[in-house]
Amino acid sequence: MSACVGEVVGEYCTHQCYYVMDFQYGHTTSHLYPALNSTNTFAIISVSSNGTAYKLNSERYGASSQQENVSESLLTQPSRHLGLNNGLIVGRSSFQDDQLYVFDRQCPNCFNDNHRANYPLRFKDALNVECTSCQRVYGLLNGGVVVSGDNGEKLFRYHASYVGTVFKVQNPQ
Repeated sequence: MSACVGEVVGEYCTHQCYYVMDFQYGHTTSHLYPALNSTNTFAIISVSSNGTAYKLNSERYGASSQQENVSESLLTQPSRHLGLNNGLIVGRSSFQDDQLYVFDRQCPNCFNDNHRANYPLRFKDALNVECTSCQRVYGLLNGGVVVSGDNGEKLFRYHASYVGTVFKVQNPQ
């Protein structure tokens, strides 16, 4: 996935993004794996690189951050950036028939107001994320709408699928 610049149409981002991770090589201990396989469990993920190796950085609320080595073969199109602020929020909602959600970690309202991707969201609790800049809280179970703070746009969302061992984030071109 590359750093994304685009717009939101409906509830989905139109950014030209692509990310694939294949868990068949034993990366089931990641915080991402439970987020993909259980309801009401969300994880924040990003990818970092030291130039020769990639690391999957993931965290869940109440769980310490974790880094796992990820080979380039696991990442079909490896990049240092996932979304506008190098982060995705991934999980399934029991309120929406076990639907898989992938949100951008960037606060959409601060991005729209300032046109900069300097406003990463963090977990407030297991099912909500917050922006420390504008103080908005977004609900993860209900599609990323603002649940506390000033009214505003809901979280940027990406098309995603998880079939077998393959997790894909992709937007139509």
